[in-house]
Amino acid sequence: MNTVHFVMSNAFAGIEQHVDELLSNNLLKNPILICNESIANNFNQNIEIFKIKNYGRRSLIGKYQIKKLLTRINPDIVHTHGAKTTAIISRIKKNDYKHIATVHGIKKNKSIFEKPDFVIGVSEIAIQDIKNNAEIVSNWWYPNLSKFQTKKHKYALAIGRLEKIKGFDILISSWRNIDKKLLIIGSGKEKENLMSLIERYGLSKKIKILENIKREDLKNYYKDASVLVVSSRDEGGPRVALEALFLEVPVLSTNVGHMSNILPQELLANKNDQKSLQKLLEKYVDNIDILNQEAIFDFVTKEYSIEKKINEIQKIYYSVLNS
Repeated sequence: MNTVHFVMSNAFAGIEQHVDELLSNNLLKNPILICNESIANNFNQNIEIFKIKNYGRRSLIGKYQIKKLLTRINPDIVHTHGAKTTAIISRIKKNDYKHIATVHGIKKNKSIFEKPDFVIGVSEIAIQDIKNNAEIVSNWWYPNLSKFQTKKHKYALAIGRLEKIKGFDILISSWRNIDKKLLIIGSGKEKENLMSLIERYGLSKKIKILENIKREDLKNYYKDASVLVVSSRDEGGPRVALEALFLEVPVLSTNVGHMSNILPQELLANKNDQKSLQKLLEKYVDNIDILNQEAIFDFVTKEYSIEKKINEIQKIYYSVLNS
């Protein structure tokens, strides 16, 4: 099976990391990637990579060059990741390949995902209202992680882009009656607003924000965490919850993405609801020892591994090719 994966963005972020891990795993034979030249060196160099310029989705020159490249590769499947690459391939007259698209996040306009032969969503909400054949294949925990032999419980942890959708403003507002220290790891345009909020509530001794932490260094912060808190207003995943649970760090979350499939309702707050999140955190954060998530740790370890998710994707490939 000759499968081409197609990503196109200016930064090597969540989608690109997802694709890199997918193609770097030896369960996929002879993976091929098309991506824009500015991010190509961030991918595993054992992958066969075709570099292109980052054209707009309506560029006639880009459309011509990508079509010419696909004719040369002659794939059985073109797997696009995100709305932009899905739109580009949907506007090219296909040869004999099938088009599969993955929706990685929450999209307001999902109409472009009605054109591929099949759609994969990382969560139920990601594919909600898409009028097409679709299936959920969730994210996986970072495959290079290994479980800790010893752990410390120095602080509560939150990880993500410092953007409104991640709900860190709600999280900070919910921390006023909690004794445990909170460490927020992330970068983004909301940092100044969040720092102002910390100052307003007099929480500068309790809450710290750390920027520019490399992915490979995150494991050191998980190791010292008593709990991971997900405060997002909306999510396709979130992946950090899978990583924490694989590493046997308890998780409290808003009801976003796949979290309702993992955590019981009593450990979920309503999304975009500060009072609901505050009530959840005040009940558990300073009393985290009353939580026993061992069954959840085992479930995530088995059901959210990259090996299991690649097998699910391959089943979709064969089903689409034989349809």
